[in-house]
Parts: sequence; structure tokens; C-alpha cells
Amino acid sequence: MYTVQKIEVILTVPSIEETAAWYEQLGWRAHSDTFDKDGHCLFGSVTRDVDKDVEQGEELSTVINLSRFTGEPGNYNHDHSNFTIFIAVDDVDAVYTAAVENGLYTGSTPETQVWGGKTLSIQDLNGFHLTFYQQVELPTLEEVRRRVEKTQAD
Repeated sequence: MYTVQKIEVILTVPSIEETAAWYEQLGWRAHSDTFDKDGHCLFGSVTRDVDKDVEQGEELSTVINLSRFTGEPGNYNHDHSNFTIFIAVDDVDAVYTAAVENGLYTGSTPETQVWGGKTLSIQDLNGFHLTFYQQVELPTLEEVRRRVEKTQAD
């Protein structure tokens, strides 16, 4: 069995920069994490936590995460891939076991990501993306950026 510790939302958007600018007009603060080799933001967030600094490792309590949509532009509004529920659990392998045993998932085992979370992404019966994650290490933001750059170079 596993325990759900936190649920987060990730909006997959065509442009993190444009989305962040829209939220900034509502008084939100934008943060950009990682970038591709062309300088486009790959992952970021908008927050109402005005007194916290994510660059210093402080956890935000009011946040909408943003992930860059990298598919074909025509597909953006035609499926449910532009919305992900991000679910923190204490044992992502237990989620994997339950999903496999109940015939809900036939894919690969959970994998550790560059940001230190071990993840399992599945779709529900309506096609919505659910990503279960367990934080297995806490790399600095600078280390995450180095890892992203390395994966782009490989």
C-alpha cells in the first residue's frame, strides 16, 4: 500500500513564457527552471507565494507548475495531454504494483528523473495523465540544470 502526500497540477502549455506573463498580470510571480538548447523554457511555475524563493530551495505552497508542450501544434487541444495531475506518494513502486496487478498499466517500471523524483505516468480511463512521484533525492536547481543540459547533449 502507499500514502498520498500531496497533489499538484501541471499545465502543459505551448509557451511557458507567454503563460507566465499572463499570470503575472494577475499578480502571480513566475519562475523558470530549465531550458532547451534554443533557450525555450521547458519547465516552470507561477505562484502567489511572494515571500518564498524557489531558487534557494524553498517549497512553494500556492503553485501551478508549467511544462512545455512539445507535440504537433494541431494536437494541443485535441487530447487530454495538456493537463497532468502530479501526485506525491511515499512508495511509487507500490503504485506501479497495484496498477499492474489490476490491469491498469502495462508500461515500464518507475524511473528516476533529472530533478530527483522517481515517477510513474499513467492515463486514467478518460485519457487524463496521472504522474505519481516519490522524491528519492534533492538535487540543487543548478544540478538539475546541468543534468538537463547533459541529456540534451547526449
